[in-house]
Amino acid sequence: MSERQSFIAATLAELNRRKVLRTVGAYAVGVFVLLQLMDAAVEPLRLPEWLPTLVVVIVILGFPLVFLLAWHLELRSDGIHRTTGGGLLSRPQSAVLFSFMLMLTVGLGVAFYQYYAGLFESQDAEQSATARDFSAPQNSIAVLPFTDLSRDGDQGHIADGVSEEILNLLAQVDGLRVAARTSSFAFRESLDDIRKIGRLLNVRTILEGSIRTSGDRIRLTAQLINVEDGYHIWSKDYDREMTDVFQIQDEVASNIASALVESFDGLEVKPASRTDSLAATQAYRTGRLHWWRRTPSELQKAIGMFATALEHDAQFAPAYAAMADSWLLLSLYGNVTTLKATEKAQDMIDKALAIDPESAEAFAALGLARWQIGQMDAAESALRHAVDLNEDYIPAQLWLAGVLGELGRYPEENRVLELAMTKDPLNELLIVNHAANLSIRGDWAAGRALMQDVLELHPDSTMLLRSLAKMELMNGNLVEGWKLANRAYQLQPNNPEDISALAQTWVMLGDAEQAGRLVMKGLETSGQNATLLTTHWMALMVGRRFEEAEALVRELKQQFGEGLPESLERNFNFRLGMIAMIRADYPEARRLLMATIREEEQAVYSDDEVMAVTLAALASRELGESEEAQALLESAERRIRRGRLNGVDEPGIYYNEAILLTMHSEPARALEKLREAYAKGFRQQWVMEIDGRLDPLRQQPEFITLMNRIRDDVSQARMEIQTLALANL
Repeated sequence: MSERQSFIAATLAELNRRKVLRTVGAYAVGVFVLLQLMDAAVEPLRLPEWLPTLVVVIVILGFPLVFLLAWHLELRSDGIHRTTGGGLLSRPQSAVLFSFMLMLTVGLGVAFYQYYAGLFESQDAEQSATARDFSAPQNSIAVLPFTDLSRDGDQGHIADGVSEEILNLLAQVDGLRVAARTSSFAFRESLDDIRKIGRLLNVRTILEGSIRTSGDRIRLTAQLINVEDGYHIWSKDYDREMTDVFQIQDEVASNIASALVESFDGLEVKPASRTDSLAATQAYRTGRLHWWRRTPSELQKAIGMFATALEHDAQFAPAYAAMADSWLLLSLYGNVTTLKATEKAQDMIDKALAIDPESAEAFAALGLARWQIGQMDAAESALRHAVDLNEDYIPAQLWLAGVLGELGRYPEENRVLELAMTKDPLNELLIVNHAANLSIRGDWAAGRALMQDVLELHPDSTMLLRSLAKMELMNGNLVEGWKLANRAYQLQPNNPEDISALAQTWVMLGDAEQAGRLVMKGLETSGQNATLLTTHWMALMVGRRFEEAEALVRELKQQFGEGLPESLERNFNFRLGMIAMIRADYPEARRLLMATIREEEQAVYSDDEVMAVTLAALASRELGESEEAQALLESAERRIRRGRLNGVDEPGIYYNEAILLTMHSEPARALEKLREAYAKGFRQQWVMEIDGRLDPLRQQPEFITLMNRIRDDVSQARMEIQTLALANL
C-alpha cells in the first residue's frame, strides 16, 4: 500500500513540477470555449460546412501535443527551456505514466469529437434534409413589409405603400408567383430567420427593405434574398427628395420591380392596373386590408375606403365589386339583413360589370350573392368564371370552396383550398376552411394542428380562436372549446361572431341561461345579425322554450315578406318543422319538412338535410303513409352514402347512421353506431334528449348507459368551466 501511495504521490508531484495538469487543463478550457463559439457562429457567419469538423480534428490532435510539450518544456521569464532534473519517477514509472496520460488525452479528444462533430453533422444533415424538402416554385417571391427606421418612427405609411405597390406590380408579371399580402405581411417586425419565413410562405426568394429619413430626404433600401441559403441576390439604395409621397412610392416601387423581374428568366409583364389614379389604388388596397379582418367595424371602414377610391376614379370596377361583397359580408358578420345586403350588392355588381365585363372581382361578388340566397348552381358558375379570369384572386377561390363544401363535395373543396393556399399560405380564412374540411373528412388532428400552428403567429386572432373552438366542441373537447371561445370573447366582447361562439359553447353544455344572457347582450347592438339570431333560437330550444323559438322564426320570416331568399325559406321551414314534430303536429311537420328537402338530383349530405328527410319520414309514418316514409328513408340513406363517398367521417354522420338504423328497426346496429359517434366526440346531449327518432331505443339498457355517460361528460365539463370562470373574475 505504501509503495502504491508513494507512486501516486510521486506522480502528482512530478506532474505538478512539470506543470502538465495545469497546461492540459488550460488547453481543455480553451478548446471548450472555442468550440462553443464555433457552434454559435457557424450559421450567422455563413462559415463553410467543412470548417467546424476540421477545427474539431485539429484540437483533438493538439491534446497529445500539448501533453508532450508540457512534459518536456518549461516556460520561464527568460524564454522556453527543456525541463531538467531527474524527477521523482523511475524510467519504468515514467513510461507507465506517459502511456496513461496519453490515453487520457486521446480519450478526452475523442469525447470532444463525438459531441461536436456529431452536433455539426446533425445540423448539416438537418439543413440538407430541409434543402431536399424545399420544393417552392422556381420563380416565386414574397414581399415583406418594409421596416420604418426613421428617427421618429412616423414613416410607416410610406414603407407600407412601397411594399404594397411592389406587390401590385409583381402581380402583373406572368410566370412569377407572388405570395399574397395577407400572408407575407403576417411577418411584420418578425424576428424569424428569412429561410424559415420563406419556407412558411413557400417561395424561393424574399424581398425585404427599410426606410430612413433625414431632413427633406428619404432613403429606401431593398434586398432580394435567396431562401434556400439565406444569401443576398442583390440590394440597392434609393435616395429621393421628400416631395409627393405617392410619386415616391410609385417611382421607387417601379424601379425595384423592374430590377426584380430582371433577376428571373422568361417573365413578362401583364397589362397595367385598371386605373390611372394612384390615390384610387391606394384607397382600394387599404380597404381590402380592413375587409379581410371580417368584423362589423372593419367592414364599415372597408366600405368607406372603397367609396374614396370611387371618388378618385368613378370607373374603377374592382372598387364597385369590393363594395358589393362588403355589404354581403356585413349580412354575415354585422347587423344587416340578407335582403338589404343583396339589394345593395346587386346594384354595385351591375355597375362593375358594365364598366368591365371581364372583372374577376365582380363575378366573385356575384357568386357570393347567389350563394347567400341559395342559388348554388349560379353561385358555382359565377365563381368558377371568376377563377378562370384571375386565378390569383383569392376571395373567388375561398367562396368557390365554400359553395363546394355546402354541396357536400368535400374532396373538390379540399383541392380548391390547397391550390389557394399555395398562393396565400397564411390566409386565416383559407386555413379555417381547410381545417374544417380536414375535420369533416376524419382528419381532425391535422385540422387542429394546422390552426394551432397559425395561432402561434397570430395568438390574438379571434377568427382562428372561435373556429378552433367550434372544432373542439364538435369533437367532444368541451372544456378546451370553451377556453378558446372565451378567449376570443375577451378580446372582442362586442363582436357578434365572438358573442355567438361563446354562447354556442354554453348551448353544447346545456346551459340555456348562460347562452341566453350572452345572446341578448349581442342582440342589443346587432339585432339583425344572422349568426346571433340562430344561436338565440338554439338557446330557446335547449331551454325547452319551444313557443318562443317558434315565435322568433315566424317573426324573422315575416320581416322578409315575399323577398325571402330560397335558402332562408328552407332554413325557417326546417326549424318550424322540428318544433311541430316536438308538438306531435305531424301534418304540419310533414308539410314544412317536405318544403325543406332539395330535389333528389340536388341532394347533398349535411346534418340538417338528413335530419329533415328522416323527420319527414317519421311524420309520414305517424300519419300512416308507410310507402312515403320508406321512400324518404331510402333518400336519407342515399344522402349518407354520398357523404361517405365524399370522405365524410365526423361524429355527426355516425349519429345519422344510428338514426337511420333505428328507423329501420335495427336497434343493435343503431346502438353500435351511437357508441362510434360518442367515440368520435359526439356530446350533443340536448339534441339526443328531444330527438323523437331515438324513442325506440330509450328503454334499452345500452342506450341509458350511453346517455348517462354523455350527461356525466357534459356535467363534469360544465363544473370545470364554471370553476375556471370564477377563477378569472
